[in-house]
Amino acid sequence: MKTKRNKTEQPEIANPAKEEMDGKNLGNTPHRTIVPLEERINHFRDMLLERGIFEQFIKARIKEEYKEKKCKLLQAKEEFRKLLEESKLTPRSTFQEFAEKYGRDHRFRMVQKRKDQEHFFNQFINILKKRDKENRIRLRKIR
Repeated sequence: MKTKRNKTEQPEIANPAKEEMDGKNLGNTPHRTIVPLEERINHFRDMLLERGIFEQFIKARIKEEYKEKKCKLLQAKEEFRKLLEESKLTPRSTFQEFAEKYGRDHRFRMVQKRKDQEHFFNQFINILKKRDKENRIRLRKIR
């Protein structure tokens, strides 16, 4: 029989291996052995136990990573605070000026989010403003 491209189709030869793969002749194969029910149950329990152990490992690893990340953020915040103290800022300093001047410092870049950088800067400036205000009040009382 010829097809479109002048190829001849060969009639399919009966192949017992192919029938076995298709599932037609599964009952008659001497190669398949059925595992006893108890053995299958034990194997299944072992798999569940291994899965539970693996899940515990994953949970522990997630907690460790969280602690490491938190510690790294606290260290970055502390380094950023030290940079702020060393930079001799005034209560009237702006974040833009600070970022332009110290943007290349590794302590500045350790805090990765710009929003966090601004937040820490604003906290520091608020502390400076409070100190300045307290100093002015003290000076007035002394006079």
